[in-house]
Amino acid sequence: MGDRIDYLFQEWYRLGRAVLLAQIDSSIPERPPEQVIAESTAYCRDSGRLTWAVLGWLVRHVDQIDAQALLEETSKTGDLSVLGVLCDAALQKNPHTTFTQIIRRCPIPDKIEPFFQRVVCSPLALALTRENALALFERWSCLHSELRYL
Repeated sequence: MGDRIDYLFQEWYRLGRAVLLAQIDSSIPERPPEQVIAESTAYCRDSGRLTWAVLGWLVRHVDQIDAQALLEETSKTGDLSVLGVLCDAALQKNPHTTFTQIIRRCPIPDKIEPFFQRVVCSPLALALTRENALALFERWSCLHSELRYL
């Protein structure tokens, strides 16, 4: 998993997102942003850093997104509910119809659970997350207690 997340950071760098890299790998082939976003949603719950990288890019580059292509790609390689959370958060920072279109097509999970997987491993983190859960995440059946980005 770590290697794939590192690879995704290389792709985010190529898409213009300012992310710290140990070294730049210029041999990585360029993919459309919809593919990079879609795959990233499959790993966001494992990496806060990746989540904030995707969210920041979405806020700044929403005009470059093909909503239909993103939804199709995410249904194949990513997590539509994570995409919904990210677009909802991005909508708060940059109101845009593309985010609204995407949000309407993303399912809300039935089961409420922490957004980040690492929170489950810590009873203290889980208790604090439940106690201070943010409404934006709760709308998506996720528990998350801090939203610092951009």
